[in-house]
Amino acid sequence: MYMLMSYDVEAKRTEKFKKLLRRYLTHTQYSVFSGDITEAQAIKLHSDLSQLMIPGDRVMAISSKNRHNVDVVHLLKDKSGKGQIKRQESRSHKSDFEVL
Repeated sequence: MYMLMSYDVEAKRTEKFKKLLRRYLTHTQYSVFSGDITEAQAIKLHSDLSQLMIPGDRVMAISSKNRHNVDVVHLLKDKSGKGQIKRQESRSHKSDFEVL
């Protein structure tokens, strides 16, 4: 399955979450992680999160049966700060590799 996960925790706890989530997913930006994960890995990840989380921590997980059924759009603002936001479709998650 394809999973997108983000967290909102106290600043002093972010490294613990980064370290855990990097074992299962790709670090996309700040507190956002995504990637392919098996059902067994997802169960283990949820178990590990259960051990790590304390009251007040917030974690969000969005999953899909596969990455080809997920649309990712980046919303960007022009450097001038004027005008409407631009939509930039990302297809990198739909491929097994990325050209650098």
